[in-house]
Amino acid sequence: MIKLTSSHYPQAYELYYQHKAFFPIIAGVLLCEQDGVVYTDNLAVPSQFYVEHTFGFAQIFGLPVFPFEADLRDYLFYRRDFLSSKVRLYTPNHPSFLESPEWERLCSKRQRFTLSPFGDMRVEKLGGLHFPQTVEIEDVDSSNVELIQKHFGVVSRFWRTAGDFISKGKPVVAFFKGIPAAICYAAAVADDQAEIDVFTVPDYRCLGLGRLVVQLFLKQCQSTGMIPVWDCFINNVGSMALCQSTGFVPAGAPYPFFTIAK
Repeated sequence: MIKLTSSHYPQAYELYYQHKAFFPIIAGVLLCEQDGVVYTDNLAVPSQFYVEHTFGFAQIFGLPVFPFEADLRDYLFYRRDFLSSKVRLYTPNHPSFLESPEWERLCSKRQRFTLSPFGDMRVEKLGGLHFPQTVEIEDVDSSNVELIQKHFGVVSRFWRTAGDFISKGKPVVAFFKGIPAAICYAAAVADDQAEIDVFTVPDYRCLGLGRLVVQLFLKQCQSTGMIPVWDCFINNVGSMALCQSTGFVPAGAPYPFFTIAK
């Protein structure tokens, strides 16, 4: 495995851009919008790549190269000297070493969702959303970003700086009786696609706040020409229900996803 410098990322992105399993969080690293590392098999004529975001989301793509995959297997399952506390590996297309029964316990299933034409029409018809007087909607700016970090812990999860989180993540927050209760934002943006992340504080769930911030975020995407995408574990019942209730539909079948802790 050869670690690339950022000057070589465009070559990797050119291949990844055409990949059918395109994730904005991975593309964000290749576009130098977010931090991470990129490895390849050959510096002069690369065939296969491994990209890892600092938060741990990772993906393998390109033509299979056995020595590279052998090194990657050792890196992931034996040395485990990766950046984060765990690697979260997207594998819609995966190397053969991941098919070994010994790694099956690390595998779960995730589902990719895209907004349906019906969902698009629903967003267009939203008009002015009405919500209880106990709920206030705020954008995030320099005056409240520390408060948002304190309640949700997401400001630096994917983006380099608070400024990037505000300007590129476009977060929408619902306050319930003055307390930050739900947030929806873009965890990454690439090729006009915004990877949705949404979280509701447990004490304020089942109040419709998650749905409200998602709807407002979708309106924002529509006004800026962004395409929202959603990805979640199939056993995350709340997230699966929320995305479908806001107009998202499955994009293909669930795919294997490996979580590898140090």
